[in-house]
Amino acid sequence: MFNSLGLITGIVLLIALAVIFPFLFIWALNTLFAFTIPYTLETWSAVILLQIFFKTNITYNKKG
Repeated sequence: MFNSLGLITGIVLLIALAVIFPFLFIWALNTLFAFTIPYTLETWSAVILLQIFFKTNITYNKKG
């Protein structure tokens, strides 16, 4: 089982990824398509909304 330090570390890591990932998405779009999207709270929020909108559930059932 996790001890309390491991649990806290895991939670902090998940929060950090949730905050950083939208900025990485904006960076990737800027790099790939030569956009000039600014790194602001507004664009960060827009990426979060896009991720929620385009969320899909992919399942794989192995038969046999």
